[in-house]
Amino acid sequence: MYLKSDLSFLALFLLTALTSISCSARRPIGITGPPFRLEPVDGESILFSPSIPDSHANNSAINITMNVPAPDGSGGTNCLAEEGPFRVELAKKHSDSVQITLPSTERWLRDVNGLVDPDGNTVEALYIFLAKLDQLQQDGCFRGAGPTIREFIVQSLPMKPPESLFSYYGYRPDRSSLDLKPGMRLKIERAYFRAAKTTEETHSTQNFAGLSTVNFDMESGNDGKIHFHQVGDVRFRPASLKGHDQDAGSELELTGIPPESHFRLVFYTLLVSKEQKLSAAIVGASSASQLDEFDHELRLGPVGGCKNFAATHGVACVEFSGLVTVTCQIRVELNGKSKLIDWGTRVKDLLAKDSLGSLTIQRKFMNSYHNVRFDPRDLSVLSLALVGGDRLRWSKDTTSGR
Repeated sequence: MYLKSDLSFLALFLLTALTSISCSARRPIGITGPPFRLEPVDGESILFSPSIPDSHANNSAINITMNVPAPDGSGGTNCLAEEGPFRVELAKKHSDSVQITLPSTERWLRDVNGLVDPDGNTVEALYIFLAKLDQLQQDGCFRGAGPTIREFIVQSLPMKPPESLFSYYGYRPDRSSLDLKPGMRLKIERAYFRAAKTTEETHSTQNFAGLSTVNFDMESGNDGKIHFHQVGDVRFRPASLKGHDQDAGSELELTGIPPESHFRLVFYTLLVSKEQKLSAAIVGASSASQLDEFDHELRLGPVGGCKNFAATHGVACVEFSGLVTVTCQIRVELNGKSKLIDWGTRVKDLLAKDSLGSLTIQRKFMNSYHNVRFDPRDLSVLSLALVGGDRLRWSKDTTSGR
């Protein structure tokens, strides 16, 4: 594996800053329903989704209803998934909706913070529950709903502003992976070095030869699966690197990876032994629970990366070895302009705190835009991690040059 110092070393050789792609301002999308809310809970600011009412008590289980396509007569009727405090079932009086039960805000946040409840770890229970839900749907339950039930559940969970990446991409530092969605772009950069006289000099500054960069867009095909589309040619800096036998081979394997319903970017940095020189992998499967299983097995026995797992579990896998970074980029709208930004970018990375008085944020919940309600005096909004599709608008004369 490569430690943080290695990754920082690679960053020193980045020859150009992030290129943002912009286009003309889009026609505004209508806002529907209640807002997201940034509210205090036990001294911390928490982001609540539009599905949780203002009046809901933080110490009570969350009960919400989700509309689904009405059954066509061929779907199951005895549909129930349950694990710990999580539960989903067909609504008793309405065939076109499901009843969902989530843990109380206080219990969920305790476990997210590592303070496991005596009744069990709700974070681990969530993944078991989602696997049961996937199996039910494969067996014919909730026919026509597809992955929307899973998305509705995960996006409804209260999270701290920096952790909103979990709600949309499943990312938590202890899991070291990121769900990939259509509309994202992958930027893959590889560092090259001249031959060294000693092992210690292998990645020294004086032996640095240059970088290669290649981009891939993730697109949704007519089959509903995710396809990887290479954007332009591999770029070498300097151009004299092109044609060397150390060209980016594994990167181009993405052009041939079979389309799948779900893909995930897995960071090997803290999981795979340094001797294997693996830095990351792209893993694809027909269900999200298959990728959850891969994450779990990798943490238990991270010996062979994803190749062995792929062969025995029927998943697609491309691994990246060597001194390479794989960066996921998301598209957001800033003052009416569409931009590509690196995942993990927060509000404070884009504007100064003295802009909060004029800042408005809109975010998608289940494909509909909602306002994000916050107190401009609450600086925790600056730590909000942005997700794809977010729209931010603020007065340019208060951005301190940003």
